[in-house]
Amino acid sequence: MHNIFLIARREYLERVRTKSFLIMTILIPLMMAGFLLGPGILMNPMSRGAKHLIVVASRTQTAENIRHELTKAQEEQNKQIADSKKNSLKRSPETQSDLSVDVDTNTSTEERAALAKKVRDKQLDGVIWATDDALAAEKIPFITRDTSSFIQNASIGIGVDRALHREALKAKGLSDPEIDKVLKRLDVNPENPAGSGTADPQVTFIVSFIMVMILYMSVLLYGINVMRAVLDEKTSRIMEVMLSVSRPGEMMAGKILGVGAVGLTQIVIWITAAVAMMGGNLVANGDQLKGVITWQMLAAFAVYYLLGFALYSTLYAAIGAMVNSEQEAQQLQFLAVLPLAASLGIMFNVIQFPNSTIAVWASIFPFTSPLIMFSRIAVQTPNPWQIALSLAVTIATIAGMVWLCGRIYRVGILMYGKKPTLPEIIKWLRYA
Repeated sequence: MHNIFLIARREYLERVRTKSFLIMTILIPLMMAGFLLGPGILMNPMSRGAKHLIVVASRTQTAENIRHELTKAQEEQNKQIADSKKNSLKRSPETQSDLSVDVDTNTSTEERAALAKKVRDKQLDGVIWATDDALAAEKIPFITRDTSSFIQNASIGIGVDRALHREALKAKGLSDPEIDKVLKRLDVNPENPAGSGTADPQVTFIVSFIMVMILYMSVLLYGINVMRAVLDEKTSRIMEVMLSVSRPGEMMAGKILGVGAVGLTQIVIWITAAVAMMGGNLVANGDQLKGVITWQMLAAFAVYYLLGFALYSTLYAAIGAMVNSEQEAQQLQFLAVLPLAASLGIMFNVIQFPNSTIAVWASIFPFTSPLIMFSRIAVQTPNPWQIALSLAVTIATIAGMVWLCGRIYRVGILMYGKKPTLPEIIKWLRYA
C-alpha cells in the first residue's frame, strides 16, 4: 500500500506541474463555451439589421392580415430575446431586429419579375406571393436570397398560415377577440414528477450535455495519459528499476490513482471557476436549476466518473504495457475509444428518449454505462433496479479487467521488440 501511495503521489505531482495541465484546464472550458455559443455568435452578424419584405396579394385585406401577423411575430421574438438576456443559462448573442412589411396588390407577371429583380439586387429581403392562384394551389412562393435559412423561412411560413386562418375564421363570423383566443398559442411547461420544481428542457439539455462532455473528455484524456505514462517508462527502461522495489500490480494501481486524482483536480477547478463566474446568476436562477441540478445528479457524476476512469484506465494501462512505441499505441487505442465514441453518438437520442430500448441496454453495457447511465439519471431517473444492475455489471467488469489487464501488464512491461499479436497476448496471460 505504501508503494501504491508513493507512485500515485509521483504521478500526481508530475502532471499538475506541467504546462499541459494548465493549458488543458483553460482550453477545455473555452472549447465548450465556443461549441455552445459559437454558432449563435457567427450567425448573429448575418441576422441583425432591418428586414424589408413585400406581401403581394389579390386582396388588400389578405395582405394586411399577413403583414399584421409577421410584425406581431417579430415583436414577440424581440421580447423573448430581451427576456432571455436576463437569464445567464439561456443567454443568446442575438440582437433585436426590425421588420418592415409593405403591401402590394399588383399581381401581374411583370410585377413579380420586377420584385424578384429587387431581391436579387439586395433592394428587398423577400417577397411573399399570396395571390388567389397561389392560395387555390395551397402553395405560396416566398422569393428570398436566404433559401437555406430554414428557421427564418419557417417563421414566415407560420405567420402567413396564421394570417390565412384568421381571414378564414373572420369570414365565418368570428370577432377579432374570438379569433385571438382561438389562435392563441398555449405554453406547455414540463414539470419534474418528483415535484422539485419545473424542469426547463433547454436548461436540462445544456447541463446534461456539458456534464457528459466533461465526463467523456476526462475519461478519454486521462486514460490516454495512463497509457503514455506506462509506455514512456517502459521505453526508457525506468520500469526495470521500479520493479526492484514494487510489484507490477502496485505500479498499475499507483498510476491509475495518481492520474485519476489529476482528473478530479481539474474537474473541481472547472466547477469552481464556473460557479465563481456565474456568481449571483446561480442564485437568481435557483428555481430554474432546482429541478435540473440535484444532489442525485452530482453523486451520479462522481460515481460514474470513478467507475469509467477505473475501467478505461486499466484498459489503457494494459495497452501501454503491450506496445513498444507511440505508433503501435495509436493503432490499438481505438479499441478503448470505440465504446466512448459510440456512447457519444447515441447520447442525443438518450437525452431525448431516456427510456428507449437502446438507452436502457447501453446504460447497462459496462463500456458504455458510465456515459449513458449518467445521461439517463441527469434527464430522468431510471428505475432503481436498472441503476443497481448497471453498477453491479460495471464493477464486476472492472474487477475482471483488473485481473486480466494486470496479467498482461505484469508480463508486457518487460517485453521489448515483440508486436502485441493475439497469440502473443494469450502467451502472456499463461506466463502470468
